[in-house]
Amino acid sequence: MAHFYNCKDVTEPVFEAEIETPAKAKKQHKVFPSVTTVLAIVKDAFLDSIYKPRMMVDLARKHPRDDWRDLERMTYGFREHPATGETIPSSEFGTSVHKTIEDMIESLIWDRMRELPEGRDFDEWAEPFYQWVLDNDVKPIACERIIADNRIKIAGSVDFIGHDSDGQLFLADYKCRTNTQGKAKVYDKDCQQLAIESFMLMRQHKLDYLPACISVVIDCDTKKHHHKEWTPKEMEKGIKVAKKCAELYWLLRM
Repeated sequence: MAHFYNCKDVTEPVFEAEIETPAKAKKQHKVFPSVTTVLAIVKDAFLDSIYKPRMMVDLARKHPRDDWRDLERMTYGFREHPATGETIPSSEFGTSVHKTIEDMIESLIWDRMRELPEGRDFDEWAEPFYQWVLDNDVKPIACERIIADNRIKIAGSVDFIGHDSDGQLFLADYKCRTNTQGKAKVYDKDCQQLAIESFMLMRQHKLDYLPACISVVIDCDTKKHHHKEWTPKEMEKGIKVAKKCAELYWLLRM
């Protein structure tokens, strides 16, 4: 699903929930696509051309009254809610894990607590990252920080920004996935997303270095976390690909 941000004030972009298509965005002044929307221009031949369309057709037959946006969320499969046992879309499961991590990290940012909160439904999936932050002397700066770039004309929400033990900024992005087989199950687009956001943050804050990027892969089955820190070479390529995707996006919509 495409996402867009109002960037009239590029220092304070605002998510536009009512704008869901490039056609609607084109009618607005300084509405930029999200990083993930731009990267989606490069399609996965099997996933986007065969698997998802078949899934959408099957789901539409089973749920004829559901909105297409709900059907799209269902294409990623289903999981059991840990508290209620209810079957929910995997995307909803991942969103709940994200929100739990966000709440935990914000408790550190605002220094409301140093002890892990208890009793929430998705704590077991979120706790390892919270503990990693504490164990590695990481200073959280922001969660879900929206950043934008006037020159590339894109915007995005960064899951986590923090200072490492050496005082250097770095970014992290959480992904809930299954069957990780004991290691980080990562893809090129994971790097592209983080790398261009790091580049945007570097320009925004006039840094003399490119902040490091870590993909945090959460195994939905085992609850284990696997960290993949992208190399400078991987990030350089990711930035180039993301820039080209943005160029193509705007070229197609001129």
